[in-house]
Amino acid sequence: MKVIFTGRHVEVSDALKGFAQERLDKMTSYLDDIIDIHVTLSVEKHRHQAEVSVKTRSSDFLASAETDDMYASLSQALDKLETQAHKQAGKRQASHKNVPKEKTVALAPVE
Repeated sequence: MKVIFTGRHVEVSDALKGFAQERLDKMTSYLDDIIDIHVTLSVEKHRHQAEVSVKTRSSDFLASAETDDMYASLSQALDKLETQAHKQAGKRQASHKNVPKEKTVALAPVE
């Protein structure tokens, strides 16, 4: 899993990288086929924006959040991403449960 951090008008600190990496590592239990993750952090006046994009073999996820604190923005974006991952995992499990099994049909005796 490759994680890319991009900062727009802000220096991405090691503490922010560690915080995001810790939360993203927990998501590997829901999404086992993660190709790469792109985290974009930006500051514009008093708005701190975090955008997280996750690319997997089967689908892509995107979440963003905006608050007055960078950690809060990153936390909210990761929460949204986790919700999306749970929903996708649930859909995968549900589709496997609804697969019809082969039915055996008894043939009527031929007279």
